[in-house]
Amino acid sequence: MKGALAAARRRWRNRDSPLLSVVVPVYNGADFLEAALQSVLDQRYRQVEIIVVDDGSTDDSLQIARRFAQSHPQVTVLSQPNGGVGVARRTGTAAATGEWLTFVDADDLVTRTGIQTAMDTLRRSGSDVSVMPYQRLEGDVVRPPAAWIRALHAKPAEAVTLAERPDVLLSAIPGGKIFRRSFWDENGLEYPTVLLAGDQRVAAEAFLKARSIDITGDPGYTWRRQATSISQGHVTAAAVHARQDAIDAVLQILEPLPVARDERILQYLRHNIPNSLLKLERADDDYLDALVERVPRIVEAAPPGRYAAEVPAQYRVLYSLLASGDRKAIWRYVAAEGMQPEMHPSGEEPAGTTVYLPGWQVDDVPAEDYVLTAEQTAARAVVRNARRDGADLVLDLAAWFPCIEMSAPALAVKTDGDHVDVAPGAEPHVVTSRQGAQRRYAHSGWTLTLRGVGRRKPTSVTVTLEDGKRSGTVTARIPR
Repeated sequence: MKGALAAARRRWRNRDSPLLSVVVPVYNGADFLEAALQSVLDQRYRQVEIIVVDDGSTDDSLQIARRFAQSHPQVTVLSQPNGGVGVARRTGTAAATGEWLTFVDADDLVTRTGIQTAMDTLRRSGSDVSVMPYQRLEGDVVRPPAAWIRALHAKPAEAVTLAERPDVLLSAIPGGKIFRRSFWDENGLEYPTVLLAGDQRVAAEAFLKARSIDITGDPGYTWRRQATSISQGHVTAAAVHARQDAIDAVLQILEPLPVARDERILQYLRHNIPNSLLKLERADDDYLDALVERVPRIVEAAPPGRYAAEVPAQYRVLYSLLASGDRKAIWRYVAAEGMQPEMHPSGEEPAGTTVYLPGWQVDDVPAEDYVLTAEQTAARAVVRNARRDGADLVLDLAAWFPCIEMSAPALAVKTDGDHVDVAPGAEPHVVTSRQGAQRRYAHSGWTLTLRGVGRRKPTSVTVTLEDGKRSGTVTARIPR
């Protein structure tokens, strides 16, 4: 009864809300389509129309969609010969009648509250675009997105411009965005037919042309990560060229706003292109040739000061090797786990704190490229487990500086007024490489005893780790 009353109240509150068109393209998505559609129907913003576009499926997708349409008047089903997801999105957009427009892939989900939060914010701000946080679904486990996406949405904003928040370019997937339909049409926005990395062009153009943008903090989209997805596979030279074509197109779109273009270049070099680099571990010579041909020109366009300070050392080294075209050195670097800096020793050199990656002082790479960024050596801490001991709470904590061997660390702890005993000597933090090698961070294990917490359980602990001149403060969540 309470659920029905709550649903009735939401419908009443939304009675004058603008219509949101939800376009759902599907091709052979029978395994997940029902869950996707149900998530849209179950979320709290009720003024929606759902347009399912069957793109020539050969499974039961069309039948599932039609069954939903029979039971739910909000659902409209269209069917067309297979043309690709970009074409299907365009078909759905042409049929949409709402004041607002969003896209949901047939194997993804929307959350219960994210769209409601975004729509409420749009009504206040008058913005043209809303960008919601997304999360990942791996099997049955919901996981947070990458750290850079979390950082973007840790600073919600209303009615900002791309010049004010160029970091919004990090959010390039179609899901988790709501567009004012009149804005979409006025600017001729549409998804391309060839879609590998093509989503980025639409996002960049929308952000650039929007009068203002909202960045919300309430997760709105759940992206199901699958090994067969367009964005996750394709270890081929053609895939490299398609991704780089998209990068070139985005940077051309952003030319009128240099601050955004510079930011996007650095985003590519920090986050996107490294995905292609990591695939070298299972790639062939043709794949490498494509990287050698395409990547160095992006590096050349990067603002030098920010490039050195923000792009991780392991990628700067590999970018230098790509520019040199020394394929033997590149394959040697990849085989020796050069892209995993935590597996290699480090030390102080004239250029700065240096990680001795494969090829150090051998390959034709500037010494400064081996210098770790401040972010790469920032303190880390994790509470591995927590247990009760009478009225006390005992935490098993690891605290370390990545890539750094500590000699005589000290740990200070801050909590909500609890007295804390700090004892070193617990099991150290261990990093395991993709090839199975391990590195144990000596002196990184600690036991913290929070005295007299009783039944209360703090949610986090803040620690300051010091080792010689190196210091850092970080907060670690306490597991439930």
